[in-house]
Order: sequence, then structure tokens, then C-alpha cells
Amino acid sequence: MTEEKQIHTSLGPVLVPVEDGLWEIDLTHLRIFFGLSILSRTIGEEIGNQLHSLPGDLSFTYKINPNINHELVDMHIQHVQVFARAGILKDWVLFREEFEENLRFVFGSFQQQSVAKKIHPEFYGEDPNRNASVALLFPFETEFIHDSGYYILMERVASQYRIGDFFLRITIDTQEDGCLNLKNIKHEIISDAHTRTYIAGASKISESLSTGIINAAQKGETFYEEENSHFSKVFSQIEKTPLGKLTNINFYWEEQYRNLILSSDPSVPLSILKKLFLLLEDSSASKKIKEGNTIRAVIGKVSVYVDLSRLDRVLNFSVNGKRTLLDSTFYLKRMPLLEEIANGKGHTYNFDGVHVFLIHHITSEIISLIETFRRLKVSSLDVAFVKYGGNIPPVYLDILLDIPTETFFMAGLEFKLTKNNTPYYGVSPLYSAFDHHSTFRHKLEDAKLGFFDAMRRLAIFLFLNKLLSIISKNGKMLLIEDGGYVAPILNERALDGVSFGSVLDEFWVESKDNTFRNKPFGEILKSYVIGTVEHTRNGYDRLVKVKEDKKELFLPAFSIAISKEKTQEESKEVARSILNALDNTLHGIGKVLSKRKLLLLGSKGNIGGFLKKYLIGGFLHENNLDILEVDKKFDSESRYVKSDFNHISDLEFAEIDLIIGVTGESIISPKTWESWILNSKHKQLFLASGSTKTVEFADFIKWINELNLSQNPKLGGLDLKISFHRILDPQTQMDLGSRILFQIPKKEIEKEVFLISDGSPVNFLFFGVPTESMDPIISQLASVSLGMVNDYKSNELPSADLYAVDHQINVWGKFL
Repeated sequence: MTEEKQIHTSLGPVLVPVEDGLWEIDLTHLRIFFGLSILSRTIGEEIGNQLHSLPGDLSFTYKINPNINHELVDMHIQHVQVFARAGILKDWVLFREEFEENLRFVFGSFQQQSVAKKIHPEFYGEDPNRNASVALLFPFETEFIHDSGYYILMERVASQYRIGDFFLRITIDTQEDGCLNLKNIKHEIISDAHTRTYIAGASKISESLSTGIINAAQKGETFYEEENSHFSKVFSQIEKTPLGKLTNINFYWEEQYRNLILSSDPSVPLSILKKLFLLLEDSSASKKIKEGNTIRAVIGKVSVYVDLSRLDRVLNFSVNGKRTLLDSTFYLKRMPLLEEIANGKGHTYNFDGVHVFLIHHITSEIISLIETFRRLKVSSLDVAFVKYGGNIPPVYLDILLDIPTETFFMAGLEFKLTKNNTPYYGVSPLYSAFDHHSTFRHKLEDAKLGFFDAMRRLAIFLFLNKLLSIISKNGKMLLIEDGGYVAPILNERALDGVSFGSVLDEFWVESKDNTFRNKPFGEILKSYVIGTVEHTRNGYDRLVKVKEDKKELFLPAFSIAISKEKTQEESKEVARSILNALDNTLHGIGKVLSKRKLLLLGSKGNIGGFLKKYLIGGFLHENNLDILEVDKKFDSESRYVKSDFNHISDLEFAEIDLIIGVTGESIISPKTWESWILNSKHKQLFLASGSTKTVEFADFIKWINELNLSQNPKLGGLDLKISFHRILDPQTQMDLGSRILFQIPKKEIEKEVFLISDGSPVNFLFFGVPTESMDPIISQLASVSLGMVNDYKSNELPSADLYAVDHQINVWGKFL
């Protein structure tokens, strides 16, 4: 460790280097004061009142309120007396905010032990006979009062009528022609305003966070997260410190501290929090944290580790021990089949010299896949994360944002609502820094697209940017995707013979280098893209469609979509996770799955078949086992089996209150939705998709958005009032989707439609398919990708076509 010296802080206690990256400060004996910003605000307001109403000198005495500033009263300071000559504050209106900030700094000096002991020595253990009280002079610059600025002098003066009591005298004057003879007043100049950023309202902020932590501890939790919302005062205040803009503040603790929280007075955790915020106010401390160090704050028997994570966006407080930092290895160990591939067991393939562009859901299994690519020497990895509903566990982001940025980039979308509640998707701030793509972000924000269109735009934009970056290095790229966002478009544009420049323009890519713009897009792809790998049936079907339309594909495509492992084993677990998510969501709104009258779209498909089996085999009550099924694969029809949705009568449809769709397409028209809402026997109706993206109920989403934007919406020719709300889990407050309220006053009709997960796959609301079942699937994705790269390196890459595992090729991409 380099020899580092102790650092003096504005608080008094020093920062001591412990080891590389770890500093310690003892805040045990730091006096804390509550309500100093309230006091300065009260004084500031009284100054304003007097300036408006009195013609002469400004002069008043304020009695300190012991309920707000009891620490000052405990120190025998009972009053604040304020004086300023007439005319000094004549332009008050112009610099009021700045003045009030300076006033906060003056009163806040009590929180700086090294300063406070000068004005109030005996209360900090000093001998007043040796160290008499010294006045504090705060010089401030502002051209409004005087060219050279003004000062505030704060003196501690003995009370004239109560021995042992004091008052604070505040004098506001100019430095050039002031009325005070400062030579006769023993004073110390305090001009280190830059060493401390005063967090206004730190007491209130500490109280609010302390309440949140106590509530979490009472539930048995050892973690509390505060998110940066638009109205969050704590984040706007911290942003003024060297820490800058944060997205989250996370608190971690262990059982011992949890017991302390629950067994002690609320003032104990509150005073600890207040001291931590005072630490952040000191610029030398917050600079150390910003530079990547951890500070251990010792407060009595408690030690709190303070650090930043996720590209400096998240501030962490971890009590009595450093945060347990998981890494991608932790998740890979849970996937023995994939771990063998990652460690080169049973093969000699790698991704050396190849740049991978991955589009996939953000799950622990994909973190394991990312680690696999890194172990197998991928040159660089760019990921466009597919994110529907549910919350991303903070630990996933911690791991991903710790990966070195020179070889890893990631982006994704976030769900948003317009002012009139129309859902759309924009670029999420959670992933890698996106500042250099700000034009794209603004265009996507303006476009207000649904999930699939926004995701396709984001993925193709990032893919083309990556392509541009490797051309100069003559790099090679492999596309691996889950859902057919990019590969079908690449094949179509190349086969259409369009130029590279026109594709860049179509997908909002800005390029300073025009060298390749006029070249055919196909020529660029042939030179730099090895091929594509597809995970899902949807993506596979889209490539099949391109081949049907264009009579060929342009790039070789490997797919695991119809492998035995995917179609049989994974489908079972997807079906279970759909029903698990539905069960949990319905429970949260006081309903049960077992009593629902169910319509299952796509019941003969891989997932649909297992959904039917599990619903009848246990999820539905024994007296409610009739499921209305629709699938074009049915040869004959009956009361509950239809080969076409249009064969269902209005009366039959009116019985239904839950639709589960796994067809991968939107098959119900707006007219039918209208009839359902008008005629259904149920007041609450539920929609749940189990197929990728938001396609399943796309027509419903489009229809309700049009109704919402209409000046006078109607349903069945009657005036309609439509309003949008969120489905919130009562325990976790997790957002589970949209609740749309339809009201027709004339007929006294009121219906609620619950669009679970906003029409995206409900299984991603919770845990998706468990790791144990995903291990063989993700292993196939890894092995077939390695196989394609190896084929390319050994000049054995097959011609442009679609090759499916277990049909044309094996899991290593070799012909069967």
C-alpha cells in the first residue's frame, strides 16, 4: 500500500487509511444537531418580513424552540439576535436564495466540531479560561450588497439576566465600510465553504430513511432500497456533493443490527443515519468515496461501510461488514452443464477474435452465459437486455456493472407512461452509460413505441453501431438472440440489395465515417458477420417467413428453438412459471386462479398443451375443469374446442373472465373486446400472455390506447369513461401491470380489465423458468454458438440457411 496520510475533515474527526481502498473515521463522539436548517430558514424568513415592513435598521431577537433545536438549548444557547444596518440588504429579493444558503452554512458550522469548539469551547471539553469563546467571521461574495461582498459575524454572548446562559449575535455587514471594528473583536475567519456541502433537511431525510429501515427490519428483511424518484429530496441534496447524481441508496445489515433496531429507541438508528449524512457533507470524505474507496464509519459499537457501485450510481451503506459481493461465478456454479462448457471440458472451441452481440432476458442464467463467453475469450460482448415486467434484482446489476466497460456494453428499455397514461418504452438508465447515444434516446422517446418495435429499434441500432466499430479493425461478429429482433431484418435488407448507408439511416445510426455508406449492406454483412443464432420459436418462425418470402436467407442461422430439450422439457417449466405468476398476481388482488372461467389460446402448442394439463391437473377446482380452447391445429370442434376464435359465440365469450394466450400472434379484434366488456357476466376480467414480446394482445393494447386518446370515447355507441391504473402487489408494492377501468354511466356498467404485466409474458414477472431447467437450454445456446464460430474458423461454415438442433445439426453445429 502506498504511504497515505490521515485526512482532516470539516467534521473534526480524521480519515485514517486502513488498507488499499479502505479508510476509517470515528464518529462516535461527534455531536449531532437536529433542526439547524429549520432554524436558519426561520431566521431568514424573519429577515424577509422585517425588510418588507420596517424602514430602518434590521434588528430582532428570536427565542430558540427547544422542541426543534434542543441540542442548542442543552448547550445553554437560548436566543438568536440579528442586526444589519439599513440599506445593507436593500437588494434582498435578488440574492435571497444565495443568502439563505449562506445562513444555513453559518448555523451548520455547529455541526463542524473543529469550528464549534472555537465559539463554544466548554461544551467540547475545552477550558474556557485558557480558550475563551472566539467569534466566527464568514466572508461571502456577492456584488448585490457590495463589490467586495459582505460578511456574517456570529458571536456567543453571555446572557444579561441568566448566569450560565448565552445568546448568538448575528451581524450582517459589508467588508469595506462596516460599522464593526473587527480589530477589537477576537474572531476567526471561516472561509472553507467548499470543504462542506450542507445537505438541507438532513434531519428529515434521516427520519424518513430510518422509518423505512425499521419497517424492513420488522418484516425480517436485511436490506432496504431507496429509489431516486422525481420528487426525492434526498437525491437532489446529495447531487450537490462530490458524489453527484445517484439512482439508488441501498442499506444492508445483519441479524445483530436488526435486533438492535428492533430493541432500541428509534433515536438510536436515527442518530447513526444523521452522522452518516454529515459524513457525506464533508467533501474530502465524499471525494474519497467517489474515487472508488470504501469508508468505514465507526459509530460506537456499530461500523458502517460506505461505498458506491454500479458506475457510481448507487450509494451503499453496509452495517457491521462489507457488502457480500457476488460475481458471475456464483451463478455459473449453479449451472453444472454450462460451467463445463465455460471451462473447456469436452471441447477445444472458443470465441477468441470474435465480438458477440447478445439479445436476451436479464436473468441469472444469462449472467452465467455472459461469464461463459468471457471465460471462452470473447473479444467483446454487447448485450441488449429484453426486460418486460417485474423488478431486476439489485445484485444482477451490481455484477453486470462491475464487468470492465472496455469489453462489455449493455442497454435495455424501461416501461413508461405518457401524461394521458398511454404505455410506451424508452431507454433505461440502469445499464451502461448511454450518453454518446443521446440522439437515439431522444428519438425513441419521441416515437412512443410499444415494446416489440422499441426493442427492435434499440437492438438493431446497437448492432449497427457495433458493426461500424469493428469494420476498421477487420473484426468478426456473431449475433445471438432470443426472439427474432435483428436477424430477420438483416437477412431482408441484405437480400433487398439496399446500401449500408440506407440501413444506418433507417435505424437512426449517425456515422462520421462515410467510407462504407454506398457499399451494399450485404457486402458489409458478408465481410464482418459470421452468422446468427436463435433461441426462440418466434424468432425461428420469423426466419422461416423471410426464407419463404425471399426464397433464401443471406446469413447462416443456427437455432435451438425446436430441439427436443426446448420443445418438451422447457415448455413444461414455462407453463408452470406462467401459472405460478398468475396465481401470485391474482392472490395479490384478492382473487384465486382456481375459480376463473378460462379461455386458452394456443392450447395445442408446446406450452399450451402443458398449461391445459397442469390447469386440469391441480390449478382449477374439480367442479371448474371446463377450459374453452382455441387452436388452429384442432381437426374437429365441440362446445369447448374451437379451431378458430371466430367460432366462439358472444354468449360463450361472455362466460369467460380470464384469457391466457400462447399463440404468438394477436387474434382477437377490437369489436370482440368491445362485446366482451359490454356483455361479460363478470365485473373483473383478466388477460395474461405467455408468449414472447407484447404481440399476444397487441390489438387490445392498440384499441385501448385509441379509446384513451379519443375526445369522446364510446363503447357500443354509448359514452365511455376510461381510466388507467397500476396493479400493485400489496406486500412488495411491485408493479404487476395495468388495470383499465371502463365505465358507461348510462347503463351503470363498470368493468375492470387487468392486463397482467402490460401484455408481456407473465412468467417474467417473478422468477421465470428455474435455473435447473434452463441449464441444458442455455448450454445448447452456448455450444451451438461455439460450433458456428469453430465452423467459420475452420472454413466449414455451411451456406446461408436455417439449421435447427436435433433436426439438421447437433448441439455443436455439426450436421446430423
